[in-house]
Amino acid sequence: VMTCNHGQSELLMNFVCSSRAKGFDLSNVLLFPTDVETKELAEGLGLTTFYEEKLMASIPKKEAGVYGDTTFTKVMFAKIVCVQLVNELGFDVL
Repeated sequence: VMTCNHGQSELLMNFVCSSRAKGFDLSNVLLFPTDVETKELAEGLGLTTFYEEKLMASIPKKEAGVYGDTTFTKVMFAKIVCVQLVNELGFDVL
């Protein structure tokens, strides 16, 4: 389970390309994109996504300026909530 905003999209592309180059199967990856642009990018990379605009409306698209700033905090909270949602559905993400 992953969460990504548009500001982190280069890191997402790097993760996918690097994983594939090493032969990792990404079919079990579920990405919660925080914006439509990242959703389209992730699906173009072959990842499974779940996007709900109402759920992600308050998450900024831009990258964090510095560790711990408001953008960083909101994105980190989204990352925690997305894992919690999957856990509540009864899936083991470990």
